[in-house]
Amino acid sequence: MRGLPRLSHRGLGLLSVGVGLLILGVASRQRDVIWPAAFLILLPVSAALVLLFSTRNLHSARTVLPDQVQAGDPVVVHLNLGHTGIGIGGVHVVEERAPESLGATPAFLVPSGWGRTDLVHRYELRPPLRGRYQLGGVAWRSADALGLAVHRAEQGTLTPLTVTPRVVPLGAVQHASGAGLAGDSAVLRSSLIGPDDALIREYRPRDDVRRIHWPSTARMGTMMVRREERSWDPSAIILLDSRAVAHSGDGLESTFEWAVSAAASIGIHLLDAGFEVDLVEADGRQLEQIGQETIRKRVLLHHLTDSSLTQATSLDGAVETLRRRTRAQLLIAILGKLAHADAIALGQAHRDRRLGWAVVLPDANQSPDPILADVGPARLRADGWRVTTGAASGSIPQAWASLTAGVPR
Repeated sequence: MRGLPRLSHRGLGLLSVGVGLLILGVASRQRDVIWPAAFLILLPVSAALVLLFSTRNLHSARTVLPDQVQAGDPVVVHLNLGHTGIGIGGVHVVEERAPESLGATPAFLVPSGWGRTDLVHRYELRPPLRGRYQLGGVAWRSADALGLAVHRAEQGTLTPLTVTPRVVPLGAVQHASGAGLAGDSAVLRSSLIGPDDALIREYRPRDDVRRIHWPSTARMGTMMVRREERSWDPSAIILLDSRAVAHSGDGLESTFEWAVSAAASIGIHLLDAGFEVDLVEADGRQLEQIGQETIRKRVLLHHLTDSSLTQATSLDGAVETLRRRTRAQLLIAILGKLAHADAIALGQAHRDRRLGWAVVLPDANQSPDPILADVGPARLRADGWRVTTGAASGSIPQAWASLTAGVPR
């Protein structure tokens, strides 16, 4: 958006004095007063005209490297600024436009002069929180050498920046091919008895068509495939508690942000170990990983980048989704405030000897009575869940180590 130059307070003052002297000189017929008055009038007007021509061809371009980072990682912005004009001793001040949550953005000085001027400025941002951001256009503020006229203009296109949740390493990963081992999260094959132990199962996306078992397909009326020689395909479901009533804190201190980062870290860890990973949120919204491993990671991180707190008050939607997803052997729940009724609902999802691991975050408003505060986690343990509490006060690797401690390899 380009506007016309306007006079500054100094320019308006000179113009006012010049007009006053001109009126006085004409009224008194004093030429010695008229000439200085004309000079005082022409000076700010000339400054505005010069500024008009010196700001006719302002241009800017921005490059963000990389355009996708994890929360807390640096991103480098290269800002190309230039102009073509006839400026005489003036200066352009260029300000970046960016969301406040990205931190303070710098301002740059671009000297005005004859001909074409091109400069490249480099600065660094370190977004603290996940999200999708837009670096806006730049704001130009120009002034002549005497400061008699000013000009403001905004230009430039929006540059997207994606900030994914922070992913922290959870230890070395041993690929889960065939044996069902995933480093610290290793589980015995015998612990994973469930629907995937059958020799013939329904066709799933990405199955090799050469494994189709035609006699069973004809008998069942649906596509059936033979299982491979390995005893199970490692798969897990991560339940992310996205209820607003279950979390506390804001920004970096929010328990929900800790939960999202934990879901991303555990999901990437399991994908690296060869697991198929699904994600379910409190309201039942789900994500099924598709494609190659690198694509699965990107899909998971982008889904968690957009995750937000919901108005759901219970975990019924998630439990209903989990009931339909019976093939996953491992269920990992990352929970906020956990009431007794929530624990009962989750107990219903813990079926077919599916392993259940839960991270229960502390509630700032929970009862000071430790017995009442532990009612929900205690019910989960009674239903066969492995539970760790108070995780938000520690690190994600510590919470994961607590869950996987003592698991056989």
